[in-house]
Parts: sequence; structure tokens; C-alpha cells
Amino acid sequence: MLSLYTQILTAYGPRGWWPVPGSAGHRGFDPRGYHPGDFTHPRTPAGRFEVIMGAVLTQNTAWTNADAALARLRKAGVRLPSDILALPHSRLSGLIRSSGYFNQKAKKLKAVAALFSHQRALTPAGAPSREALLSEWGIGAETADSILLYAFYKPVFVVDAYTRRVLSRIGLIEGSERYEDIQALFHDALKQQPALYNEYHALIVQHARRHCTTRPECATCPVRPCRYRRHASPRAGAPRARA
Repeated sequence: MLSLYTQILTAYGPRGWWPVPGSAGHRGFDPRGYHPGDFTHPRTPAGRFEVIMGAVLTQNTAWTNADAALARLRKAGVRLPSDILALPHSRLSGLIRSSGYFNQKAKKLKAVAALFSHQRALTPAGAPSREALLSEWGIGAETADSILLYAFYKPVFVVDAYTRRVLSRIGLIEGSERYEDIQALFHDALKQQPALYNEYHALIVQHARRHCTTRPECATCPVRPCRYRRHASPRAGAPRARA
């Protein structure tokens, strides 16, 4: 696990996750709201709620679509849970249309806004528990853990489809394991440090997008050893494989 982290960190460098688009271009942020090497963001209630909204909006869609929805919410003056709760459902769903499943996601945003509407809920000390997040309709383990790690610095590793793909191809898992079992691999092998989990997950996503794609680019892949590459035909170059 440490070897994989070292290899992909060397290959891609710090990622600066989770982006806070509302702070894009400000001191410490790049033009897209990323903040490489600085794990103290977000620092404000509005920044934390932007991460929370992003975690919901990016479900089953590309980040670019979620980012477009966040931009429309910012333009409409949506910054805090009270702003979401004040919007009629039809208005909210229209603002987030680019994220897909917009009617369902509008309901989810209303639910998480209510959960975070209490005075201390948008602080690391007062954030809802994982169990409270999971009890909300439409909030699964990946979304809950993304909120806890990226908005509140809680030491929980986020497991997504990219994590399964990368780990199964290099032979660390078979790919059908439960979410909690894959998460436990990271929790058991690594120090429980939010910054480490933050960077590692972001690097896995970058690696899955750059090299370990559905049709992987094995020839230029920086990760070794890799079970998938070992069994691939040399003539095939980048053979087709299951995601």
C-alpha cells in the first residue's frame, strides 16, 4: 500500500483535493479551486458546505457536471444550508440540472442541508457522525466518507470505483469485496492521518484517469508490479479489460 502511494505521488505530484470552486483564484488556490499541499481547507462554513454539496452532486456523474451545478448555485447566492432550505424544489432542481438525476439530488441536498443547519454542524467538532450521514436517504458510504474526510478532516478513507479498479488490477484485491473490507486495507496499513488519506485517494483517481483507464495505458504506467500488465500480451499494447 505504501509502495503504490509513493509511486503515484512521484508520478503525479500533490493533487490539492477536494476543490473549493468558490475560492478559485484566491490565495492558496489555483484557478479551479484546488489547493495542492495545503490540507487545512476548507476553513469556513461556506467552504465546507460547498464540499458537502459537491459530494452529493458528483454522484453518478463527472466532476465537470457537478462543478457546473455548483457554479450555478453560487451565482444564485447559495452558500449555506439555510440557502438550500429556502429554495423551492423546482428552483433548486433547475439550478443543478447539469449534474443529472437533478430531482433526486435536489431532495438529497434538502436532506443534508437540514442535517447541517444546526449552529455547530459545519465545524469539525460539531459535524454529524458517519451513522447520521448514512441514515439520510441517498447518502451512501462513499458520499458520507467524502464529506467526513474532505470537509471535516476525519480519518476515513474513501473507496470508489477507481479504487476497486486500480487495486484489483495490481492484485491487492479481487474487486468484489465489500466497501468496508477495502477501506479496512487502507486503515490497517496506513497511519490514520486525514492528509494522507486525502492525497492517496486523489492520486488513485488521477492514476485511474491517466493510465489505469477502462482500456489501460500499460506501456507508460508508473506502477509496478502490476498483475494486469504481467498477464497482458506484449503485442496488445494497451489491451481491453473490464473496468
